[in-house]
Order: sequence, then structure tokens, then C-alpha cells
Amino acid sequence: MLAVASAEGPRAAQALYDAWYARASEAERRAAESVIDHNAAEITCPACGTTFATGPSECPDCGLGLL
Repeated sequence: MLAVASAEGPRAAQALYDAWYARASEAERRAAESVIDHNAAEITCPACGTTFATGPSECPDCGLGLL
């Protein structure tokens, strides 16, 4: 948890994101930037890359929650 003055919230959030981004792998960056379309016929898991039919609320391979 991080407590900051409300006026500093956006700046604090950006600093946390920048620190994460600097340490993240390319795969982690792609996963964080992905958008899952639950109306598509298939979903590709942003964590492991498994492609499966739309329906499950988690990846059948790695278990990532896809809400």
C-alpha cells in the first residue's frame, strides 16, 4: 500500500509504473498492454500465449484469471 496526498496520486502512480516497467521483461510488458476480447471466438492468454476458445474465466494452461 502507498499513501500519498490525493493531489500527488497521478504522479505516484506514474512513478510506480515507471519502476515496474524498467524491471519488466518484454513478455511482461506485452502481457500488461494486452486487451482480452471476450466476444472473440478465441482468446490468447497474455501470460503464457496459449490460445483457446472463449468461455473459461481463466487460462486452461497457466491458470491466469481473465476477467
